[in-house]
Amino acid sequence: MLHWSLFVSLLGVIVAVLGAYCGWSLFPSMIHKKVEQSVVIADGSEQYKRFVNLPQPLNFKVYIFNVTNPDKIQHGAIPIVEEIGPYVYKQYRHKKVKHFSHDGSKITYVQNVRFDFDEDASAPYTQSDHIVALNMHMNSVLQISENDPGLALLLVHLNANLKAVFNDPRSMFVHTSVREYLFDGVRFCINPQGIAKAICNQIKESGSKTIREQSDGSLAFSFFGHKNGSGHDVYEVHTGKGDAMKVLEIQKLDDSHNLQVWLNGSNEGETSVCNQINGTDASSYPPFRQRGDSMYIFSADICRSVQLFYQSDIQYQGIPGFRYSIGENFINDIGPEHDNECFCTDKLSNVIKRKNGCLYAGALDLTTCLDAPVILTLPHMLGASNEYRKMIRGLKPDAKKHQTFVDVQTLTGTPLQGGKRVQFNMFLKSINRITITENLTTVLMPAIWVEEGIQLNSEMVAFFKRKLINTLKTLDIVHWAGLCGGAGVAVLGLIYYIYQRGAKVEKPCK
Repeated sequence: MLHWSLFVSLLGVIVAVLGAYCGWSLFPSMIHKKVEQSVVIADGSEQYKRFVNLPQPLNFKVYIFNVTNPDKIQHGAIPIVEEIGPYVYKQYRHKKVKHFSHDGSKITYVQNVRFDFDEDASAPYTQSDHIVALNMHMNSVLQISENDPGLALLLVHLNANLKAVFNDPRSMFVHTSVREYLFDGVRFCINPQGIAKAICNQIKESGSKTIREQSDGSLAFSFFGHKNGSGHDVYEVHTGKGDAMKVLEIQKLDDSHNLQVWLNGSNEGETSVCNQINGTDASSYPPFRQRGDSMYIFSADICRSVQLFYQSDIQYQGIPGFRYSIGENFINDIGPEHDNECFCTDKLSNVIKRKNGCLYAGALDLTTCLDAPVILTLPHMLGASNEYRKMIRGLKPDAKKHQTFVDVQTLTGTPLQGGKRVQFNMFLKSINRITITENLTTVLMPAIWVEEGIQLNSEMVAFFKRKLINTLKTLDIVHWAGLCGGAGVAVLGLIYYIYQRGAKVEKPCK
């Protein structure tokens, strides 16, 4: 009996050691290898299929700043705005793969995007809703003409032909529908004659993505019409082969490793930090996330890379993950004192800006990115300088509603939920020789803000749990059952041995 109790105790120790080894060495190594294999984009693999067609559409929500006092603004009053929305669209992404690199570590593609209006999610709002919003195309043409010395003469002709070019505007605001403002287009340059026709031709030849020629020869402005359909940008991303930590990182955009949008260093060939392309396109992230780390996403819509920082541990419908959010270096800490003055393009005159040409905190000039004088802020100018916020009535910044964040599954880098939230604005100001602007107070005028994100649906949550989470739980049970069970058996066997030995010693001699 004593022999067997020691044998059982030894067997328990072996089981406990095996449990510890499996739980802290073997299983993690197996999982790491399995995840590495699963995230690599190889032709014909499951990951390749998910790469080409996202398993579920993204949510694209648009909020419009409806202007409630347009006539008073024309006479110098501070604008009063009212947020309406969200207008919710399902954004479907399909990647048209061109080719893999010879070693399989890169894949080149063009991405097509389709927007479908979601009536149920948008209710009670509809695309037919009437709005009064900033006339982006007229304001853009006027400011570009003002800021380009070569177009100074055009301003004189613009003022005299404003009626023919922009449909007899009564103010700097347009009365239109949501459908027209966002996708179908607000028409202008309708059957112009003489100098007005020459001005319209010059606008058409400027090549703005947001202005398209219609079948009748007129022009139309829309925020997102150019994004709805076939893509043009050519991406080259890492497949993860050879280094899973680089999966989906953008290597080239239109055959270039860097942008040529922002200012570069004084040394020839030196690429500034502003023009560097870092990170993924936010549809997925590198695996094996660690607490306290950071990662990058690249957004072609704003021509820049954005750094996301770890914030906290989260649970999304039973799936563990990490929350990441933007930092102060997104649009608050910009300027020579932050070593990123390359973002200070100083393309706008007579606007609210610092003496060094940089905008105040919380605003970024996208003129060189969009070929239009658009200013980027967070929604409701969250965190922006009071120099901008004090000039608008109706803004209600709220970090919970307006901050950009993403929740990521820790092992695979799969986004669980989150949203990229940004606002597009333009300066509204008096422009020399343009009568309609002569009484305007200079303000940073909000137009719309958007949230582009995802919430993993129930089908994908179930798939994720079946493929990964349940497996992890099973392995965890095996780990602790082996460790605790083996240790328990070892302890019980040892106790029994000691008890039996003590009983034998105490037994009286005959």
